Amino acid sequence: MEVRRFFLHVRSHPRAVALVPTHAISDPNGSFISIAIHKGRADDDSGGVRVKITTESIAASLQYYSPLDIDAVYGCAGILDYQGDTFIFFATRCQPVCNLTELNASAGSRSVFRLTQAISLSLTDPFFDMQACRRASGGGMLDDPIQGDIDLYGVTSPCAQMLTFLESGAFFFSPHFDITRTAQSQRLRAIATDEPGVFDPDPKFLWNSNILQVFTDFRLHMCGTAERAAFDTAGYAIYLIQGAVDSVYAGSNDAPLAMYLISRSSSMRSGMRFLTRGVDDEGGVANEVETEVIIVTRSLTFSHVQIRGSVPAFWTQEGLQIGSHRVHITRSAKATMPATQRHFADLLGRYKRVNAINLLKQNGSSGTYDGSDNGAGVPEASLGQFYQSMITAMGLPSSIIAYTGFDYHYEVKGGNFDRVGGLIRQIGPLLSSYRYYLADNESDVILSLQRGVQRTNCLDCLDRTNVVQSVLSRAVLSEFMRQNDIVPRSALSAVMDGIGQLWRANGNAISRSYAGTGALKSDVTTSGKSGWAGFLSDASKSLSRLMQNNFQDKGKQSVIDTLLGSGDSGLVSRPVLLYDPYERDIAADLRRELERVSRKDSIHVLLCTYNLHGNPYRGEPLGSWLVMSRSVRPDIVAIGFQEVVNLDVQSVIAADTANRRIWEQVLTAEINAQYRKAFGSKADGEYALVSSEQLVGVALLFFAHDAVLSRIHNVQMVKHKTGLSGMAGNKGCVAMNLMVDDTSICIVAAHLASGTGNVAERNSDFHSIRTGTRFRQGRHIDEHDYAFWLGDLNYRIELPYDQARALVSQNQLKSLMMYDQLSMQMASGKVFRGYQEAEIHFPPTYKFDDGTSTYDTSEKMRVPSWTDRIMYSGDNVRVLEYYRDEITFSDHKPVLAMMKFDVVSVDKAQRRQILRKLYARRHGPETASSSGAQSLKSAEQKLIDWDTASDSGFGASARLATPPLSLPAIALPSPSSSTHAWWDDEQGPLAAAGFAGANSSHSERSSSNSQVFINPFALTMSAMASSAVSPAAQVRPKPLVNIIDDPFADDAAEITWEPIVPT
Repeated sequence: MEVRRFFLHVRSHPRAVALVPTHAISDPNGSFISIAIHKGRADDDSGGVRVKITTESIAASLQYYSPLDIDAVYGCAGILDYQGDTFIFFATRCQPVCNLTELNASAGSRSVFRLTQAISLSLTDPFFDMQACRRASGGGMLDDPIQGDIDLYGVTSPCAQMLTFLESGAFFFSPHFDITRTAQSQRLRAIATDEPGVFDPDPKFLWNSNILQVFTDFRLHMCGTAERAAFDTAGYAIYLIQGAVDSVYAGSNDAPLAMYLISRSSSMRSGMRFLTRGVDDEGGVANEVETEVIIVTRSLTFSHVQIRGSVPAFWTQEGLQIGSHRVHITRSAKATMPATQRHFADLLGRYKRVNAINLLKQNGSSGTYDGSDNGAGVPEASLGQFYQSMITAMGLPSSIIAYTGFDYHYEVKGGNFDRVGGLIRQIGPLLSSYRYYLADNESDVILSLQRGVQRTNCLDCLDRTNVVQSVLSRAVLSEFMRQNDIVPRSALSAVMDGIGQLWRANGNAISRSYAGTGALKSDVTTSGKSGWAGFLSDASKSLSRLMQNNFQDKGKQSVIDTLLGSGDSGLVSRPVLLYDPYERDIAADLRRELERVSRKDSIHVLLCTYNLHGNPYRGEPLGSWLVMSRSVRPDIVAIGFQEVVNLDVQSVIAADTANRRIWEQVLTAEINAQYRKAFGSKADGEYALVSSEQLVGVALLFFAHDAVLSRIHNVQMVKHKTGLSGMAGNKGCVAMNLMVDDTSICIVAAHLASGTGNVAERNSDFHSIRTGTRFRQGRHIDEHDYAFWLGDLNYRIELPYDQARALVSQNQLKSLMMYDQLSMQMASGKVFRGYQEAEIHFPPTYKFDDGTSTYDTSEKMRVPSWTDRIMYSGDNVRVLEYYRDEITFSDHKPVLAMMKFDVVSVDKAQRRQILRKLYARRHGPETASSSGAQSLKSAEQKLIDWDTASDSGFGASARLATPPLSLPAIALPSPSSSTHAWWDDEQGPLAAAGFAGANSSHSERSSSNSQVFINPFALTMSAMASSAVSPAAQVRPKPLVNIIDDPFADDAAEITWEPIVPT
């Protein structure tokens, strides 16, 4: 199969970039795609850039385009809005790495290429066209800017660092197959899909998923089935993985053998070594890599997969530590559990069973560790104990998630690297039962499926991890080859040496991406021993890592965040959206259908704002400040502080976080104490600190109850300065983005400009925060379902001191409110448009003499004012209470609000199916006929009869069954669900589709036990059922049925390791 390439053409007015297939340039019936910025509607409030993709005729339209002086490109890598402009990226040069089907010609070409050069073009301005042409004709890297990154006028391309990153040699693509998936995953999806030949990349390992979103939406929404297949066949878009790809060849001319290694780095939580550690709220972990070893002979294709990844807990590590590896665990066990569960739920969904191999130190401390951190950090052994306790707390049998502790440094002390073999003996039964993927090339029959994965970690998941993974890989391969006579025994040593070379190159590649240097102990990976040369090489690499990790990684992290749309990338880029002419037409239908399948639930939120006047906590009683009502338990508690430190010059330059850390501990204890006091024996579970952040004096602390912890995800806190025109943090905000189920929430803790007459400055601060605060993928504050502002907004009462005091003493609060600056500014539409505030029935909250409830008696005699406010926006928010507390800790009074609002949960698979049906309706009968489906129902009818999908609704153990798509009339298996995987039915549809299964004895044993494997987190981790799961079950989820992965899982330890002999 040839590699598709494209000529680049541009149109000047209006500006557009065209990809013209080289094979179609002279074809009068040929077509090409054109990409341009769409001038959006006036009512488009998406905040993003709209891009229009059209398919045009070469004969009719190409005459309006001019060719660029650039050799044919390999495809488009994506579109990115960056620093006010929109750029499109193309792969201009690549290096062939290997062809996975070189020994299996009947399977067609499966070539893999390394990206070596990329260019970017602006979609708005031809200014950078010449620069792109110079770069493509011989342009160099960022460290050689004269070659192509600086134009004749000395202007550097805004995308120079991004291009350098893409050209680092760590990105690979294939125009022939889905490189984001393993051989087993590709084969199983090919059996189940109703659209053969259509690419469906795995977003977890697709590194340009964020910048390719426009093309993804175009394929799914603007194309019918035939058009989608044609788009993929044309190869307009390239799908990039980051990691390593390498090959080694062995065997003889009569019996050749090809060995390949493909490592796919996860894009979920990616970054540099000391800037990206642990887990995030979605379950992604740092340096998570899926490594697949593939062995191909003329008759067989073998594949074995392992994974590595950081300890799935919230922890950080300072970069500059000499002789120490102390880490900081930033969340408690309860607050960590939902993310840990999400991580293992993803692994179980992909690999069915997991053995967690922990290589951290096992000595140095004893007993269990609960995650407490006094600020000085804990040794890596405590992190390992915390990890083990989290796996134990999940309450799953070891046949599903096993834990294996192996103190690597202790075991190999003194250069005894051969002692790693003890680990092989320890986990031998698991290696046996997990098996591997094996297929017959001639008959295309699946002989074996891999049914479990080894997950290995150390601290960085680099050097120790790579050595152990290489040993595990050689153990599996040597047993397979010896027992199946793949190569003569005399040649087995050469094959194992080749595998060692692959793992050595793999370790270096992963280490360069994560730490900036090659891997340590690479000589051990290859030969199993180390010498003085290896020692000196490791010392040099360690020093280089120290310098790069502490002084260069922030720039690389920023580039990664921008590419992936994570971190603080929203500050420099806007979301790029597809111009979709059908979007408005289907909006009503989509909303109606989603309402049918969604679950609506109410949650209670307690919000508090308190200006501490710089006073540190010294053990004072907190009184009734956080007292809870016996009738309402808040699911979420958010407390915003102002002046948590004194706003002096020293604090503005480098704010001390000690006060905030103390308040975190004090408030965690106080909230739980008040909860137990209010509910007594009915108190179930407790509150945990989920996240906190600080900008000089502004701090935001976010707590959640056990019952809702598992439903909270996508948590992100950002800071925005407004002091000194945005240069100083004495004023500004800490803002938080989170999701509860599928509902987005934003909480802003703000401190605006002070001074009675500085109304305009306060208004300016508000708008700076509202428009300048951005979260992942450029999301603004107002782009959430619900937004809450709590803070010292500093709006005053415009009355003389005596008159204001008199109205307060007479309790004439409504009269006093007539002179409130914030109310007047809102009435005139100058600030907080679209927001509301509950009616105020409490006296002004500022300013008091310190430690009293007496309004200011100092010489300044500040007018009593409601400076401390809580504002909200969103549909159907019910304010249950809005009040102040009388604690005398500061010169302000804290203001609190108890609110209730609805959150919605929608099953993502059902949402995708609804969207697919809605867009299929727009493409007419072509889609229906191609899939063998009947004509689509009218717009007035339900798209899918969800009422018949489940009779039990959304109860404690209910889950909507996913309705089957309209599939061609061929023998395909039924769709998988959360409780059943169709490939478990080895004697059912899979057998008919080409699966040989095990030998007869194994088959006989399976007939006597037909229980199937489920993902034990399917219900607890699904938003569809999380509200019905008790807090205890969320911390220690229990399997809902007997879990047996395969017919011999119960007694796997008694089975000798005899892989399936191919027939």
